[in-house]
Amino acid sequence: MRAAVFLNGAPDSPGLIRAVAKRADLVVAADGGARYALDAGVVPDLIVGDMDSLGEDLAREIESRGATLERHRVRKDKMDGHLAVLAARERGATVADLMCAVGGRSGALYAVPHILLAAERIGIRSTVVADWGRMFVIEAGSLTVEGGPQDSVSIFPLSGPATGVTLEGMGYPLQDARLEPGDTLGFHNELIGREARVSVKEGALLVIHETKGS
Repeated sequence: MRAAVFLNGAPDSPGLIRAVAKRADLVVAADGGARYALDAGVVPDLIVGDMDSLGEDLAREIESRGATLERHRVRKDKMDGHLAVLAARERGATVADLMCAVGGRSGALYAVPHILLAAERIGIRSTVVADWGRMFVIEAGSLTVEGGPQDSVSIFPLSGPATGVTLEGMGYPLQDARLEPGDTLGFHNELIGREARVSVKEGALLVIHETKGS
């Protein structure tokens, strides 16, 4: 089951928002992220959060249009975007596309990779989908990166050292390498062809794929 999860970062283009929402089985918005969905003509199935960014009047209006509200206290131990991903998983999602995730508050921007890692650990394969490209996390596993020649791909260790890092199909390949926090070795690699493979034996990698011309 695929979910589209709208965060309260900065808006992506309406065309991309509609395309991602169309292929989703469930559309979830984290509080104010519902505004970005509505602006693109998408009504979320579920809105999660304390509704402080969205506002009560708009929350009730969207509820009247069929959305379910999952309310949380203002004082809580997880941000609304994290709660939205958890809510999607509870409803059966195993794949999630995170929209409108980049931009807005600087603190929220740095939290996004940790939301991706938290999602990975509960069994929901999550990807930030944006006009500029994609961002995702791999923990003790491997994934294919699909794109075009000379697309930029950067990888960074996320939760400590990452060992057994192998990059195939890239201009600067790696074989069983070790990446330490604070190391920029993985910055701005490039796809050779249409796809590449990123693998890590231990630890977690943040992968940022910027599409050519974005």
